[in-house]
Amino acid sequence: MRGQALVELALCVPVILVLALGAVTAVQVLEAESGLEAATSAALSAAVRAPDPGAAVAAARTSFASVIAGYPVTSPSISIAVGAFVRGSVLTADATATVDAAGAHIALRAHAALRVERWRSRP
Repeated sequence: MRGQALVELALCVPVILVLALGAVTAVQVLEAESGLEAATSAALSAAVRAPDPGAAVAAARTSFASVIAGYPVTSPSISIAVGAFVRGSVLTADATATVDAAGAHIALRAHAALRVERWRSRP
């Protein structure tokens, strides 16, 4: 019976460490994913208020860069499809990034779509 507690500890510690590291990794990935989605939404919100397609893309990229800078992602990128860019038309954005969690590079993707605001854009 002597040393039983030490044997039990030796068996349980690796399991507890794996569970704890898994939880930390999951939180890192979820934070990065929510950040990518927030940056994509912010980019589209800025784009739909722009007066023309060129300004929409520029505003979207600027907004995306400023929001995504606060999140633990690497190599973020966004592509914006402005289409006809008339009142009521739909703009879409696709963003990608990677997160380094527990030694693994996990690829993240986000997609968003919004209508060009009818009262702020030119016909």
